[in-house]
Amino acid sequence: MRNDTVKKLVITSATVIFGYTLRQLAQKKWIEVYNEEPPATHPSEEINWKKVIIWSVITGTVISTAELAAKRYLTLKLDAWM
Repeated sequence: MRNDTVKKLVITSATVIFGYTLRQLAQKKWIEVYNEEPPATHPSEEINWKKVIIWSVITGTVISTAELAAKRYLTLKLDAWM
């Protein structure tokens, strides 16, 4: 039981750190490309839907898929190791 808890803790921690790092990288690259902050919720400002959709795809689909892949990879590696 203890090994299972440790494994879940390691996988969850690594996935959170990986997701945070990817999001920070995405924000940095967005600023380099568009010379502005990524879209956020500002109801008083005019919304550029093209940029909102691009940012949603980057942060939603790409980062979530990468987190899932990292979680799966770590699970397989830790199962073999433990």
